[in-house]
Amino acid sequence: MTFDIAAYLRRVGLKTCSPDLGGLKSLQAAQIGAIPFENVLPFLAKVPVLDPDSLWQKLVIQRCGGYCFELNALLGDALAALGFSARQVLARVRMGAAEGGARTHLAFVVTLDGDEWLVDAGFGGQAPAHPVRVSTGEQQIRDQVYRIRFEESSAEHVLERKTEDGWFPLYGFDRVDVRHADIEAANYLCATSPNQSFAASMKFYRLTETGFISFLDGRARLVGKDGKREWQIRDVDELTGFMRQDIGLGYGNDVIEAIAERLKQLRLTPAPG
Repeated sequence: MTFDIAAYLRRVGLKTCSPDLGGLKSLQAAQIGAIPFENVLPFLAKVPVLDPDSLWQKLVIQRCGGYCFELNALLGDALAALGFSARQVLARVRMGAAEGGARTHLAFVVTLDGDEWLVDAGFGGQAPAHPVRVSTGEQQIRDQVYRIRFEESSAEHVLERKTEDGWFPLYGFDRVDVRHADIEAANYLCATSPNQSFAASMKFYRLTETGFISFLDGRARLVGKDGKREWQIRDVDELTGFMRQDIGLGYGNDVIEAIAERLKQLRLTPAPG
């Protein structure tokens, strides 16, 4: 399909986007704010389809969201259409661990005026709202501080977020050539493996102008300039309102009812051990 950049920009709420650093920052934040991170399909035992037509229908026309292989595939098409020089990278998620597992996260490295920038609209919570320069220097992005350090032992660049306890590694990526087959395999692994969280937990995340809205297995959270609020989503009606109004997803009633039923089953299932 021919990528309709005008329709995409309308979907993410931008009138224009220039192929420079300012445009790149606006683009990443706009997509994270308009197209939420969510794993509805894996949670309902389905593997997301990654061909461009299917992604366009789901993310743009139906106004649903997705996880990294969906969200960043769409972002990659937009980067190409806008004239950015972007290269795919597959990352090993760490989330505080000393090293990552399989390459299960898709992102991009964009080169601008000789500098490299990590561009990612598909990681969900704790991810930066704007691109991060591939550099060990600290970078303030909204109310968080990030850096990307090179790790000799793994030959990976590691994205880290600064916390009260020190630097927290989010994921590490290398420069191995990424092929379509690699992405298909990682997508299938993420959607079906019991060792990944996507099939076992329901997650939503959307960036706002002053914070974010998130959800994990029935627990909703709003963080913004007026503070934090947490509440429980208790039934299908509350879930419908939250998904459509707070997160901005276009799923039909049948899908929302299926999510509510699966969440109910999770609550009723005794914890192992």
